[in-house]
Amino acid sequence: MAAVLAFLLLLLSQMASPHGAPRCPMALTPPAQRRALLATAQHSILTGLHLPERPRAPRPPPRAALLSALRRVQPQLNRGVAPPRPPNTAGQNYEVLSFAEAGPSTPRSSRLLFRFSQELRENSEVLQAQLHVFWPPPGPGSSQPVAVRLLHGDAASNGTALSEAMLEVRGEGWNALDVSDALRSVLSRGTERLTVELNASRPPLPTYGWDDRRPFVAVRARIGTPPSRRRRGIDCSGSTRTCCRKEFFVDFKEIGWEDWIIQPEGYHMNYCAGLCPPHVAAVPGVAASFHTAVLNLIKANNADAAADSCCVPTQRRPLSLLYYDRDSNIVKTDIPDMIVDACGCT
Repeated sequence: MAAVLAFLLLLLSQMASPHGAPRCPMALTPPAQRRALLATAQHSILTGLHLPERPRAPRPPPRAALLSALRRVQPQLNRGVAPPRPPNTAGQNYEVLSFAEAGPSTPRSSRLLFRFSQELRENSEVLQAQLHVFWPPPGPGSSQPVAVRLLHGDAASNGTALSEAMLEVRGEGWNALDVSDALRSVLSRGTERLTVELNASRPPLPTYGWDDRRPFVAVRARIGTPPSRRRRGIDCSGSTRTCCRKEFFVDFKEIGWEDWIIQPEGYHMNYCAGLCPPHVAAVPGVAASFHTAVLNLIKANNADAAADSCCVPTQRRPLSLLYYDRDSNIVKTDIPDMIVDACGCT
């Protein structure tokens, strides 16, 4: 991350005139242009996910457990591009799948530990959290009540009880329990660990390994972000010299991120290029930002035209990501303003 920032800051330093006034930069060579775009993509994704560096999941869940959980809570995944945000709304949504770690157990009681990423508790609002537990058949023609205690703290310690509930297991299959209030309480205390204690009326309790029946908590949360502005623009063609949008695809395998980003395999970042002559200089663009400033570096402007107006993004869309965080949770979120849809002149 430090190397990415150093490269971007070096490019940004070239945007100032000898008198310190900002100007539109000259075009970069193709290799430098590609490096700038890929560096911008990496910086923008990490910033949008509120991460200081790319996560390295210590032990990602097995494929069977991941597919089973995804089939239960999210039958159809986005292919990497989120729909446009409705007008007058703001907020970055997160969907998190946190898989259980086994804690102390007895024939009638067992504990499960769930770890949630630090980013989830910083300025986030938990919309919903559900515990999903698979239970074997309780016996022919019978049901089994299971007491569920939600605790604050590690599974090995006697944590503070947050709430209790009863599950009536009537047959083999998945059972869901709302744990939203308990998770909000845990996050409000400045920690990210929730312990679930299961107490059965008769033994034995099910054992959970790294298979497709591993318990998990599915969380939906939102972090507030300002809404983006929308403008119209044109796409670049072979003969276009005025301000337009050019396509650019970021391949996560190329930048070495395919090990922690599950979906998509990449995305069309796109960027703005072209001249802004005086007759279009009054077309408003979006407010300047770090992302916009770096994207401006690769547009094909000359110095004379750049002094008056710059070609910048005027419409963007979110990028949907499904990825592993540093605690091996599965997270899905839409990062705002990642895909350039249209360009205009400032």
